[in-house]
Amino acid sequence: MHKWKSRSPLGQLPAFKKDPLAFLMEMEETQKPVARFRFAHRPVFMLMHPALIQEVLVRKADSFYKSKPFQELEPLLGKGLLLSEGPFHKQQRRKIQPFFTPKHIQRYCDTMGRVVTDHTSLWKDGDRLISEDIRGLTLQIITETMFGTEVRADHDQVGQQLDTAMEIATERIRSVFKSPRSWKTVRNKLFDDAVDKLDEVVYSIIQQPQVSGEHLLSVMKDAEDANGKKMDARQLRDEVMTVFLAGHETTASALLWTLHLLMEHPDCYQKVESEIEQNLSSDTPSEEETGNLLYTKKVILESMRLYPPAWMFGRRAKEDVNIGSTFIKKGATVMISPYVMHRHRRYIDYPEEFLPERFEDGRLLGGPDYLYLPFGGGPRVCIGQHFAMLEMLVILSSLIQSFNFAPSTDAFPVKTEPLVTLRMKHGLKLHLSKKGTGIR
Repeated sequence: MHKWKSRSPLGQLPAFKKDPLAFLMEMEETQKPVARFRFAHRPVFMLMHPALIQEVLVRKADSFYKSKPFQELEPLLGKGLLLSEGPFHKQQRRKIQPFFTPKHIQRYCDTMGRVVTDHTSLWKDGDRLISEDIRGLTLQIITETMFGTEVRADHDQVGQQLDTAMEIATERIRSVFKSPRSWKTVRNKLFDDAVDKLDEVVYSIIQQPQVSGEHLLSVMKDAEDANGKKMDARQLRDEVMTVFLAGHETTASALLWTLHLLMEHPDCYQKVESEIEQNLSSDTPSEEETGNLLYTKKVILESMRLYPPAWMFGRRAKEDVNIGSTFIKKGATVMISPYVMHRHRRYIDYPEEFLPERFEDGRLLGGPDYLYLPFGGGPRVCIGQHFAMLEMLVILSSLIQSFNFAPSTDAFPVKTEPLVTLRMKHGLKLHLSKKGTGIR
């Protein structure tokens, strides 16, 4: 019996919890534009046609909220940009958007390069669990560029607490029956403790004096709404926490999958290395040089096709609505999986193969709109997509310019771990050796 035809009172939830990615890919095998199933009492409609996805994310976006299960992240992210809704969301996005335009983020290129150089200066030849290093890098970059401060001493604490919060939030997202937040269960207490420790870091960032008005934090502190009211302390915390965590976790995951794929495809690695050596005049790229890393950018885009950090997201119907020929009742969940769409055989040839040449000028060749969704789409498309692409180009090119990378002989097998983001189970261990200065 197929996983979506379960007679269990919980519907297809047990099969989904056991192996989310395998369950979703079995939906793709039906080759239907919409797959219908249920998670206990909740009806779910999984959209597998780009035009229907566009209808939900763009043309009828106002008929949907963020899906209810992801509100489990609210104790962590509050009413920040990721979870807020309606006019309030639009108001907050207008305040933050100018700091993430392509023109604005170019000024951060030098800072990103310096952070990489500082962070890697003490690396020694040998095997290294690079996953922790990459998360430390992206964390430091987001805090220095957006908030004008450093949290270098808190990298380990942030990573551990984020791991705990994401793991427990994921458990609750996938559960029908869960204890109320107010109950002092072991898991609830672990989650609350993790959030409290992350709060300490975030509030320490907020309380730092701002030396200039060029950083996002300064603007958020001074921004006023239509009534002349500034953000209160809690809302400021929520927005900082959202940028702070979402801004480094997703980028780190994408970079780790990119490095893994380059290790599996030495020919692509050699092309990236050659392009970087030809275009970089020092150990880190300039703003102009990042624009010349065309093949390297294709590699990153193809990596996010196979392993999109936001592997699944959903919407909840706020009213009865028709999507294509499918009637969706108020309260039902609409599910969209970039992981599935990026591997959909109807639209993509050889979907399991790593082929960076699929991309040209940042677009998936031959693919319809709303097929490739690494940053979502519509009015709620990821606000940090341009920042993330620049950051990944800077980090990847700087690392490859300075080090030789090879697979580690004693690393754990690489497996997917679909939590809130698509993580790499056990992390990524590589063998590295220092190159020359790279200065010519």
